[in-house]
Amino acid sequence: MLSIIISWRDRLELKRALPTFIETAALLDGEINIVNFSGSDELLNDLIGENRTRVKVTKVDNQHYFNKAAAQNVGASTALHPVLFFCDCDIILEPAQLVELYHRVAGGDRVFATLAGVSETEINSRGAGHVVSFGYELNIRTADGRTLKIVDNEEDSENGTRQAPGLLMVKKQDFIAINGYNSQLHGWGWEDQDMISRLTLGLGLERIISGEALHISHDDHARLAFYPEVASRWESRDRMFRTALANYDNNDFAGSYSADIADCSVS
Repeated sequence: MLSIIISWRDRLELKRALPTFIETAALLDGEINIVNFSGSDELLNDLIGENRTRVKVTKVDNQHYFNKAAAQNVGASTALHPVLFFCDCDIILEPAQLVELYHRVAGGDRVFATLAGVSETEINSRGAGHVVSFGYELNIRTADGRTLKIVDNEEDSENGTRQAPGLLMVKKQDFIAINGYNSQLHGWGWEDQDMISRLTLGLGLERIISGEALHISHDDHARLAFYPEVASRWESRDRMFRTALANYDNNDFAGSYSADIADCSVS
């Protein structure tokens, strides 16, 4: 009983990824919820094609920019099942691994999960030169004794692998308890890690890290096209991280789910 939530705005990769979403949903008696965040209805219908009866589409109107966090929150509000899986539209899933992960989350106590990593469909898609791999480790400890560790890295140009913090599975009741994603972190690069941080530090849940998938490789234009303009994706990510860290320092771990549901015009 899984709701797969896909946030979308004019991304062609959906057509290639969709069959694996459908297979995964079928194995778990689940559903696929696509949130069209002010993208082209015609393009989305073309990409879905003959699978239209297998997916539920929610349209968010009148949004100048794409806001992934707000889109995820809208998708969660339409979900019928007790476990949610948030997946990007450019991910090719391994359905059997998602089934295993579902049972660990659904049957677990105070847990959520992310996939362990993805492999690029095109090795060295980021165009690395001499530096073949780089990453970071984030450690936070709060006054109430809760701790957070996030390890992340950009694509290893020799094998095409990287972490997958945005491929998140969580019980809907826990998602609602933390008030969903935080759409005030608007841009590319930290809303996924922020959700991990808030579920861990705010709710005290334990993160399961398991499973692999493929990421359909693309350039930064596809990645950033519908976000507010920035000089680079790193500028956006740094700003979002600093905002999130200030929230944590204020003991503020709430998202914007309720506000986004009230503010977004859907059809």
